[in-house]
Amino acid sequence: MVLRSLLLSVWLCLGLVQVAPLGAAPEPPPLGWEQVRRLERSLQLLGVNVLHSNRCARGLEGLYDHRITQVLLCENTMPKQPESHWNTLAHESVHVMQICRQALPLTRGLDQLQQKMLAATAPQEKLHILSAYPPEQRLYELEARWVANTMDPDAVIRLLERSCGPQRPALLITPGGQVLS
Repeated sequence: MVLRSLLLSVWLCLGLVQVAPLGAAPEPPPLGWEQVRRLERSLQLLGVNVLHSNRCARGLEGLYDHRITQVLLCENTMPKQPESHWNTLAHESVHVMQICRQALPLTRGLDQLQQKMLAATAPQEKLHILSAYPPEQRLYELEARWVANTMDPDAVIRLLERSCGPQRPALLITPGGQVLS
């Protein structure tokens, strides 16, 4: 328990994680189109194609297909606001990070952080995760929603680069729960 608290403190100091107070709804960071374009460029530099489509099914705003290394952003189903595009792109970027990390959750071994993520997630999102995803996918989806809703753009881009960049460790967190530097 003490080790996990220490690890969370390290992540907070590195700026890789920002935790909303328990019980408080996360405040989205102030965003503009430039942050969306920066995250798109970061993904493209890592070899992930970002495709914009006006022909998505109703209810779909975006998805990441790891088989073809492509993020799809649905222009016809998303509001034309940078916050909506950022949220979807950041969410799909977390799924990219999870695949870069050998399909491991970003918070593997950090149960305390996972509990804070769950507490900071709006009830309707929790209900959606529980009803739409099988148990083995719920943590991945919770991470993606939490990062997209709570982390500032610079932190998301740093986490993407650490997770998928050429100098990345095989894991950011070891099976024993230690954060690699």
